[in-house]
Amino acid sequence: MVLHNFYKGREDLHLLQIDPAKLGEGLVYEGAIEDESKVFPHFYGPERSFGPLDFESVVGVEKLELVGGDFACRFLH
Repeated sequence: MVLHNFYKGREDLHLLQIDPAKLGEGLVYEGAIEDESKVFPHFYGPERSFGPLDFESVVGVEKLELVGGDFACRFLH
């Protein structure tokens, strides 16, 4: 998981819950490098221009907590 690979031990992270229907064509599902059958959402913005995320698409925000060395919040299952 990207969270564990790149942000392990960080205590200043927040997780955004985003409504994908509000992202339009800027949302692209791409295959993982190690297994193309596993796809993950990436947001590039309009016309894949790496534009800012529209605040209207954010439907929830929660601070990630470190519990026993792992990240926890109600958005993660």
